[in-house]
Formats: sequence, C-alpha cells, structure tokens
Amino acid sequence: MKKIKSIIIFSLTTLILFSCADKPRTGPGGPTLVPGASKEVLAQEPDWYTNPPKEEGFIIGKGEGTSASKRGSRAKAKNDLINDLQQKSKVISEGRNEDFFKETGGDYDSEVYQQFEQIQTTVWNGVIENWTEKNSETVVEASFDAQGNKKNIYRCYLLGEINVFLADQRLLEKMKKEKELMTAFQATQAYDKLQDDLERYKDKLGM
Repeated sequence: MKKIKSIIIFSLTTLILFSCADKPRTGPGGPTLVPGASKEVLAQEPDWYTNPPKEEGFIIGKGEGTSASKRGSRAKAKNDLINDLQQKSKVISEGRNEDFFKETGGDYDSEVYQQFEQIQTTVWNGVIENWTEKNSETVVEASFDAQGNKKNIYRCYLLGEINVFLADQRLLEKMKKEKELMTAFQATQAYDKLQDDLERYKDKLGM
C-alpha cells in the first residue's frame, strides 16, 4: 500500500514539475518574451539605431520602448529618448558650470553662479522639448501574457536630435540680459570657445 502511495506521489510531483517547466515565465510588468528571444531582439535592431550617425553641432539621442499597443511602445520610446538627451546635455552644462566657477575663481556672488546654472537648465530643457525625429521603426515580437497565453508586443526604436547651435545661441541671448553674469562669462575661456563654436556652426549649417 505504501509502495502504491509513493508511486502516486512521485507521478504527481513529476507531472507538476513538467507543467511548470512548459509554462512561460512572466515578469512583474506584464508580457515576457519567449525563451531565446533576446538574441532575436538584438538581431533585429536597425543599423541606424545600433550605430547612430555623428553630426557636428547636434546631440543624437536614442529611445526604445515596448508595449501591447503600437502607440504605447512609441510613447515609451519617446520618454527613453528624451531621458537620453537630458543625460547628454547635462554632461555639457555641468562641465561649463565647473569651468565657469574655476575660471572666475569665486570672485562673484553665489547668485551669479546660480543664475548661470539656472539659465543653462532652462535653455537645454527648451531645446530638448523641441527635439527633431531622425528615424523610427516599430517591430512585432512574440510574448506571453500573465496567464501564459501567447500574444504579440510592439517594440519601437526611435532616433532624435537637438541642435547645439540653437542652445548656445539662446544661452548667450539670455545671459546678455544679466549684465554681471555676462561680464563674468566674457572673462572666461568658455566664452571664447562658445563664440568659436557658434561661428563654426553658423558656417556649417548655413545659419
């Protein structure tokens, strides 16, 4: 009798294990790609997304998003792209803030430095808000829902850019309205470099 019970328990355990193994895992956020799909995802990335072009005078941003709807995947890709542009522009603004403080040697009131930081933040936020799309593509991938049923999800790849020339131009325009700030900035190498960049961008972009 005990032997029969042991066989039954063993059979049920084996059945449960096989059942769990066959059922696809789902993530806490919803659909999960089928096993091995990660390689397929990388393989289907557009070349312009994997190797985005480099253009002088522009910052290129990338964004990727997945969703059960095509519109949803694009919305997530846009958020991802904007975040990428923010991070890249932040590197430029923080570098200028640091150079500005070092070159002026703390000769000015702290409000001047705060003004410089605030103006840069305002300018870059405005430029990023008006980013320009360069390329986009949406693909369909196999996945599973929370119940393990097969379904499709959309993956959107998005490439966008912002114009550094416009950002630098607006930065100077805003600083000219702040006399003390402009005087301090004109005494730095950052000002000379900014003027050189503006001239170069103007010739290159025909502005």
